[in-house]
Amino acid sequence: MADETPSQPTMAELKAGWVKAELVAAAESAAEIEAAPTRARPRDRDDELLSDPPATRDQLGGFAGWRAGRNLRWMIVGVFVVIAIVVAIVSWQRSARDEYERLHPLPELEATIADGTPREMTVADGQFRLGIARDPPAINVVHLPDRDITLAKGQAKAQFKVEVAQGKTLTLKVLTGKIVETLHEGAEPLLD
Repeated sequence: MADETPSQPTMAELKAGWVKAELVAAAESAAEIEAAPTRARPRDRDDELLSDPPATRDQLGGFAGWRAGRNLRWMIVGVFVVIAIVVAIVSWQRSARDEYERLHPLPELEATIADGTPREMTVADGQFRLGIARDPPAINVVHLPDRDITLAKGQAKAQFKVEVAQGKTLTLKVLTGKIVETLHEGAEPLLD
């Protein structure tokens, strides 16, 4: 006698049954979806979803990290702004100091000159190389027998050579900067 026990279905038979059941279910759900297009197909875990989820930072996804680093970014930007301001102030002070040192190369000598000292020079006879400047204590006007020499507008310093003989200016040559000659009566201009 043969033992008649029901045989177990094979894996292929089980899979074929599942596929058939899914096809039938898909056909039924497709008919339901066509009948009510605004209703999504129900899923197994739909009852776990909240209809009104609470507002937490977990809802931000990838932006949560961006928001979390906001304070650090503000601090870094603030540090760079402060550094830029300090560098600008230091460079401005350094350029002002360099300009002052350029205009006042001998502060010890300048300290010996009293305020109110005349800043004019008179030349009567001879050859000279002279310098004039706007800032004290430098000379700013040179009186020659037949003309006066001053700085041109917008100039800070100038140097020139002059030759004077017998009450008349023979030569006037500008070396640096620009000067203006104010002629006395009967004098002829020597500058171009």
